[in-house]
Amino acid sequence: MRRFPKILLQRSDATIVEQHREEFWREIIFISMRRVRVLVWVAIIAHLLQIYTVNVRNSLHVSPTENQFIFAMHLGLFFSKAVLLFLMYLRPLRSANDVQPYHTRVLWLTALVIIAGTQLSSYVILFTKGHPIFYFIIVMIWYSALLVPPRILFALLALMVSSFWVLVAVFLRTTNTTSYNSEAFAASVAVTVFLMISGSMFFRNFAETFRQRKALEEERNRIATLNAEALELNKELENQALTIRSINSQLSEQNQMLRELDAEKNELMGIVAHDLKNPISAVRGLADLMQSELVPAPDLRYVSGQIVTTADRMLELVTNLLDLNRLEAGKMKFQQVELDVSALVAGEVLHYRSQAEAKQITIQYRNEAPSTRIYTDELATKEVFDNLISNAVKYSPFGKQVFVKILNTDNFVRVEVRDEGPGLSDDDKARLFGKFVRLSARPTGGEHSTGLGLSIVKKMVEAMQGRVWCESELGKGSTFIVELPTAPDNNFIPLLPPS
Repeated sequence: MRRFPKILLQRSDATIVEQHREEFWREIIFISMRRVRVLVWVAIIAHLLQIYTVNVRNSLHVSPTENQFIFAMHLGLFFSKAVLLFLMYLRPLRSANDVQPYHTRVLWLTALVIIAGTQLSSYVILFTKGHPIFYFIIVMIWYSALLVPPRILFALLALMVSSFWVLVAVFLRTTNTTSYNSEAFAASVAVTVFLMISGSMFFRNFAETFRQRKALEEERNRIATLNAEALELNKELENQALTIRSINSQLSEQNQMLRELDAEKNELMGIVAHDLKNPISAVRGLADLMQSELVPAPDLRYVSGQIVTTADRMLELVTNLLDLNRLEAGKMKFQQVELDVSALVAGEVLHYRSQAEAKQITIQYRNEAPSTRIYTDELATKEVFDNLISNAVKYSPFGKQVFVKILNTDNFVRVEVRDEGPGLSDDDKARLFGKFVRLSARPTGGEHSTGLGLSIVKKMVEAMQGRVWCESELGKGSTFIVELPTAPDNNFIPLLPPS
């Protein structure tokens, strides 16, 4: 009981956080309006039943005068409750968010009706000498003040009981009746104390429940915020991990490129050391031999021919290296022109026929294409077929055949160069168009190979918007296929614009 004075003196929302107090009072008003509305309905039904029972049937056997007073009280209470009910339904509440100052004023009006109704009922009880039914009415009316802050509840109850005492004192003095004096005071005090304690505790329990609920909501929101921050941090970490993986992948690719460049550098050094050093030494030796005048005159022509052949080999190697470098650097000139591919291929076949006859190889040329007009670079196209036909002759065994055929496909002219050489292994196919590649097959007549020709062919064909590939089985020869476009490419961009 020591806490009871503190409950009355402390603010009703003292335990509620400032930011939640407005919501707290909206919920108080919302709950009070709903409960009072139910009680008003109950009171209206009770008044109708009492009018029928007490005033119509006269079940309490009251006198006509008393009946009139009771009927007037019932009508007054009935109409006051009806007005309250009308006001409550005029602006109905569906949630605490709908609460307006209007509803607060309706609650205050309800409190005044309760006070007036209590006094009216008390007067009728005193006038009729205390019929028991009206004690129930007073308690029911008082209980309609639900969920009221303690200080306000104390003030209302104090007003009600004090006015009740005044009414009793005035009534007893005028009627000179003292039979219910002590009972009226004792009952009013008992009911007031009970309502004050129960109402205050009920309100405080609701406030504490609201505070704990809001604290729990805030904790959940805090946890949700922390979870969201954790998820965001995880996303950032995942993004950073992806970035790191991407950087690692780029570094790995760059390292691979560096390894490939290093391998190419080593291969180039090997070519310079082997494919250039030996021919240069041979040329120097032949030149020294000619200067020594030890070579008979009839053999000078043969020696000079060897020097020319060796110089051509070196020139071919250097030319291939320069071409490959310009292709990879995007500096080789390409011009899209219309030309007849059959004439170009036939010229290359004628060029290598004598070299093929030296190895007893027959070149079979057949044109099956209705149209052999293409749009591409003439010099690059000539170099492509020069490489393919020379390779077919170079790697074909003695006494075999080379087949060159031209035909049409969708929007392309196809040129096929097939030999009867040793064919390609799976490992050869995987490395076929690489740089500085030395395949398992070797030239059959002691010819020289730089390992750059097919790499140059592929880069040139693709630069001219064409396609090149090889079909081969080990031991059954190889077929190199080139397709070049028959229509001009409006989006064609030369690797280097012609000067």
